Amino acid sequence: MKKLSVICLLVVGIILISGCIDEEKTNSKTSTSSQSSINETSTSPSISIPPPLDNNSSASLPGISQPELMPGEFDINITSYYFVYLRDNDGTFDLVEKNYVIYHLSIKNNDTNALNFSMNKLQLHTGNQVFTPADPGTILFMGWVSSEIENENRLNDTLLHPDQNLEGIVIFQVDNYTTLFDRLFSLRYNTTSIPSTSYEKSLEALTVAEQFDYYIAFHIPPYDMNSNGDYSYDPPEPGNYYFWANWVNRSVFESYKKHDEMSLPKQKPGNIPSVEIAYAMKVIPEQDLTVCQNTSVTYYSPNGEKIMRTQMYVVDDTGEELFNKSSNPWDDDRIGLAILDNQTYRPFSENMPQMFIPQATIVHFSFYSRYGLTVDGRLMINNQDIILDEQYNIILVRYDNRKFVG
Repeated sequence: MKKLSVICLLVVGIILISGCIDEEKTNSKTSTSSQSSINETSTSPSISIPPPLDNNSSASLPGISQPELMPGEFDINITSYYFVYLRDNDGTFDLVEKNYVIYHLSIKNNDTNALNFSMNKLQLHTGNQVFTPADPGTILFMGWVSSEIENENRLNDTLLHPDQNLEGIVIFQVDNYTTLFDRLFSLRYNTTSIPSTSYEKSLEALTVAEQFDYYIAFHIPPYDMNSNGDYSYDPPEPGNYYFWANWVNRSVFESYKKHDEMSLPKQKPGNIPSVEIAYAMKVIPEQDLTVCQNTSVTYYSPNGEKIMRTQMYVVDDTGEELFNKSSNPWDDDRIGLAILDNQTYRPFSENMPQMFIPQATIVHFSFYSRYGLTVDGRLMINNQDIILDEQYNIILVRYDNRKFVG
């Protein structure tokens, strides 16, 4: 009987101990699961911090204490943009370059409250670098793009009321020329990327415009060796700086850039020329355009002779005139305008039909170059207008060049 009691006690003890162990395991699992759930629900939204900048970069990291922009606060869109390359030597043998990316933004307050638009929250991300808005002062050189930049409203810190709109440009100074065409650019307000679907399309259009051989449209080579019609496809050897551009694309710009870099070291220290170059573009994407004619334009020759001339102008879908630039009959040697007609580029004439170009991209080029001493050198200004259709075909192209000596 005693043996039986002992056995019963042992069995009961084992059952109790086993139950305690199982309960401890269950409690442990429940505690772990509960703690995991708490961690998941209590974690705060992460803030995206870009990789560290290069030591040589002057750009600053974004302030991580800034609140993340909530959807619906601002509606920000890129309506057009500029690329600008500038270089000069300031009377020395050192060539100093400056590069700018400039965005024209349309901003609307979609919130029900007044909101502060802050310039220091705009940032341009590319690779491992972050650029903040710059104030370069006047970006001035002889060219249409330069004048358009200076006529733009520059954005500042502004209080926007509900449904209020704001338009203007923001300027970023970047490190080098190749950065200007980086397709990895990401323009952000705080941590929110600004939509840029049209930006990618217009970069494609810009690439076509820069690589196009304009001899096909104008039937003249790019270089004029004496500013008097001695045309060539090849620039002269370094040291001979008397050559001018009839039209410009990326290849022509690069040839002038390289030519001046190789020519400057050949000069004597007491006879350093002035070396300046500017290459700028303005790109306006996604425009429904109509190319029209106006036959009521009157010109007068240097001797007072009167002549009527058909003029081309371009309007958008609202009827606003975007540009009105045709050739003056007394300046036909420096101005050209061609339109694609049945797969062939033809000079603009009175019998050209009105054209509608949906979803077009407009590209404006300005190219300025000076090399030489005050009274002996090359001075040149070239402006171009290019219109591309939705398939990136160049439909219309116009150049206006001015060539000077001294």
